[in-house]
Amino acid sequence: MSYDFETVVRRGPENLKQAFTPREVLQAGLVSFDGAEPDYPTAPVIREAVARLAENGLFGFTLADDSYREAVRWWMENSRGVRIDPEWIVPTLGTIHALSSAIRLLVHEGEQMLVMPPVYNRFQQAADRLGRKTVFCPLIEEDTRYRMDLDRLEDILRANPVRLIVLCNPHNPIGQIWREEELRGLLELAVRYDARIFSDEIFADNCYQGLRCPSLLSLPQAGDRVLVSTSLGKAFGLTGLNHANVLIPDEALRRDFEDRRTRDHYGSMDPAAYACVKAGYSPEGLDWVRASNRVCEENIRLVRQALGRFAPSARVFGGEGAYVLWVDMRSSFPDEETMLDFLVHRALFHVDGGSAYGGPGWFRMCVASPAHCVRQALERLENAWKHRTS
Repeated sequence: MSYDFETVVRRGPENLKQAFTPREVLQAGLVSFDGAEPDYPTAPVIREAVARLAENGLFGFTLADDSYREAVRWWMENSRGVRIDPEWIVPTLGTIHALSSAIRLLVHEGEQMLVMPPVYNRFQQAADRLGRKTVFCPLIEEDTRYRMDLDRLEDILRANPVRLIVLCNPHNPIGQIWREEELRGLLELAVRYDARIFSDEIFADNCYQGLRCPSLLSLPQAGDRVLVSTSLGKAFGLTGLNHANVLIPDEALRRDFEDRRTRDHYGSMDPAAYACVKAGYSPEGLDWVRASNRVCEENIRLVRQALGRFAPSARVFGGEGAYVLWVDMRSSFPDEETMLDFLVHRALFHVDGGSAYGGPGWFRMCVASPAHCVRQALERLENAWKHRTS
């Protein structure tokens, strides 16, 4: 089926991505590559479901019934290749909301959460806001990808009361899928040192190069160690719809998490979230996501090709999963401020600075845009690059 990936969605001043886009970029009529949400319209099957909901006019209290759970189960098997029990599904008000509930449940006063930077900054923000300490085990940067430092991680777990490890898979911002042997090593350490893993897998439907994102749920050692967050947010560009499904195989942990979620003022489902899950998690929705992934994969190729031509010292990481690229510009600029000043104000190429994720001198670029927008932006960047003096 043919879909529209060429139209640029209209953003108003209330849209967060629009609000953070510099005025000169907006005035030039260009898209921003900051923020991880698509610039093209979401799937027709989603839009039609929302229209039907509005036409019916009922927005009342809504429950995750058997048909809802079956839609999630079907999606996990057909998009992810992961078999789950529908009983594992716990709807929440979003991934960070769910993480906050997990922190309240599992990380007590004097205990810690662990992240592996560079990584999405709102994980630590959630812990900070709850008065919990975050410890860090930086990823090891290699030639073309990162790897977990499992030796250092074990040292940290041995010496500190870490009760929750946050995993991002595919990883945001580095656009990488963790390999199954890495996940096994991480899980073994969690079991050995009595930690649990909150796995953010909301980008797991966005994979390239014929890859699939393995889930911790598929590992036999998962047991009572794992909480996995899934969502339509990234796959369908529904980041503003505050909803995620947390998958928890262990009955006791699931019961405790549900209780904590309820005490964190979770009532019933958003009826729009219910409608979108039922519609999107379908053969029609999966077909659209796969078509969207092809657009993003082509954009990744365009970016790599262009930077390789006019900025060969730039190192481009990612392209396995998640529609973000992680680009090292440290050899071309003395600091991040200078880099962003050039990119944003001279090239009108608006991206996220890497320092927000623990990688100063890098930038994160969202590639979920119409191809003509990416080509136009790369042409402007190349022209500015040729004329730069610093």
